[in-house]
Amino acid sequence: MGGINHQPTKKQFEYSTMLSQYLSAAIAKVMLANYELEHALLAEMGCLQTAHVAFLVEGAKTEIGYSVQVLTHAMDAVDLLLKKMTEIGYTDPSRSTVTDYRQLESELTQQGLIPLNTPIWDEISRTRQTEAFFGVCRLFRERLEGLITATKEVERIFEQAISYAREGRLVAAIDENQIPFRQSFFRLLTKMIETITMFAQSAAMSTEMYYRQEGYGTLLAQQSESMVGKDVRVMVYE
Repeated sequence: MGGINHQPTKKQFEYSTMLSQYLSAAIAKVMLANYELEHALLAEMGCLQTAHVAFLVEGAKTEIGYSVQVLTHAMDAVDLLLKKMTEIGYTDPSRSTVTDYRQLESELTQQGLIPLNTPIWDEISRTRQTEAFFGVCRLFRERLEGLITATKEVERIFEQAISYAREGRLVAAIDENQIPFRQSFFRLLTKMIETITMFAQSAAMSTEMYYRQEGYGTLLAQQSESMVGKDVRVMVYE
């Protein structure tokens, strides 16, 4: 998610970029685990030529385990970011950069820049106004803790699924609700969606505040005013 890590993307905020990278990796691992599970289901139904259904499920469980690991790294990145911000005496951009957060949400949503979720936006904006970005980082940490718990639960269910796969009963186990596979996966996906929504909304808010303060235009335009009329190709290759 290099495209939505928090601004500014500078040396002193490397942990912000690391946080974004770890969150991206965690989500990717969960999606890969889901792919492997669907591969196993298709194999057991005879749609694919492989007899190693249990092996595929074991691989899916491994990916979920990796997701837990990188989420733990993401929490470490939040802690390091908070420490670094304290050390350098970080302060938020001037409050004058954004005076109406609801209006900003409306504009960003209308242009398709952030997903519409007013409760999460309100939580971020309230926290930003009272505790600055420090408070938002603590919100991230809380979300990550919940995400780790949900991911570990899916990992536990995968362990049960391996036994069913070895017996050739994986499809029946899921279809007949013999193991709470769909329930645990739906909970995990919901927490993933909420977490990425919070992260994307916060990153958009942070970027807009930074652009306005530094005179780089706005997310609501295609490019900053300073770029208008310039030959972008020349600037890239210089």
